Amino acid sequence: MPGDEEWGMTMNGFVSGATIAILTATTASAQDSSWTFNATVYGWLSGIDTAVETMAGTIETETSFEDILSKLDMVFMGTLEARRDRFGLVGDLIYLDLAGEQDTPLALFGDANVKVTSTILSGYALYRVTSDPATVVDLGAGFRSFDLDVELAVGSGILPGFSQSVGGNWVDPLIAARVQFPVSDSWTLTGFADWGGTGSGDETWQVFGSAIYAINEKWSTQFGYRYMDVSKELEGRQVDLGISGPVIAVALKF
Repeated sequence: MPGDEEWGMTMNGFVSGATIAILTATTASAQDSSWTFNATVYGWLSGIDTAVETMAGTIETETSFEDILSKLDMVFMGTLEARRDRFGLVGDLIYLDLAGEQDTPLALFGDANVKVTSTILSGYALYRVTSDPATVVDLGAGFRSFDLDVELAVGSGILPGFSQSVGGNWVDPLIAARVQFPVSDSWTLTGFADWGGTGSGDETWQVFGSAIYAINEKWSTQFGYRYMDVSKELEGRQVDLGISGPVIAVALKF
């Protein structure tokens, strides 16, 4: 079995190759009228739940969207899809800069403050297995690349406070599925899910459901809800994140 360093080099090479393939296919086909492209920018009104393993046990925090808004924390999400016939390439980028605060149990410590900064890039190759007018189904595979930093500060209580920082870069392979239900000329219901990981506590999955309203042939809006779950051991500490909330978006087809 390869070591951690070899595995990291292999997966980083996989991401680089997949990213180059997506960009190459997109660029080389830009002048091919049989290709269509859809660029979407989202506002993800998300909250975040964290569980970080520490020397004092697992510290959990929960932050709502209202808390994030009051602190001017940031979430950005954008997607680019290229499609030709039954084949599609999708790139999805998320940037998070969020903070949460929670009382610790038993008054042994004071408040726990967690700051999460992460760039999450997902890429998919999808194949349209059915194009029935009533139901459109895409199946595929891809990857999710993480650049994650978690900073934890625990205040003093009965025991003195402490701080801890963990972080890392890694890639998880994914399988994915998308289902679309056109309900009228203007409205389409859609659901998306993926799952992946390498085992041993390394897992990620998400679900995303939405309603798309076509303003015209080029522009559309989207309203929905997205949940993403991430579990990973970083520097010997288990870190679990749950990111969820409503989504609003605008998309351009060209």
